[in-house]
Amino acid sequence: MWSHSKSTALPKETANTGEAASTRVEKPLIVERKGERIIWRLKAESAKQHESTMLLATPVLELFTETDEVVTVHGDQAWFEPLKRNIHFKGNVSVTYRDWVLLTNALYFDSTRDEVIVPNAFTATGQHTTFKGRGLKADRKTQMLHVAHDVWVKDSNPERLGGLQ
Repeated sequence: MWSHSKSTALPKETANTGEAASTRVEKPLIVERKGERIIWRLKAESAKQHESTMLLATPVLELFTETDEVVTVHGDQAWFEPLKRNIHFKGNVSVTYRDWVLLTNALYFDSTRDEVIVPNAFTATGQHTTFKGRGLKADRKTQMLHVAHDVWVKDSNPERLGGLQ
């Protein structure tokens, strides 16, 4: 905590910017458990700890389903809220699950609700299917998906198309 007395000077790196001091952490690893079970694991190349958030560079989030399958989220950067345990990804976000890859520009993991939220446009591609939309919500436990807007689906599996191509 900073003292407001005149004798206390801010560090040089924050004196000109007006920002609060931050601490740099190399290769952080944060794990959320429920008993012996890992719920999620968050790691990054580096992080800057600020007053109420942690800014992560090249973050990777691993969400574990009830059957211990892994959903992996990559992004350019993320903000982690230690008190709420929420994670905000931004910039070239990709999500990998089984043979699916989802691409978007922002993603939010709400730890309280245990759900992934993609507020903007996204594209998800599987082996024979591509779908696009906006406003995706996915429950980590049940793996149920809800898309709020603009659902577009392309299925190129010849068997489901009755042999037509």
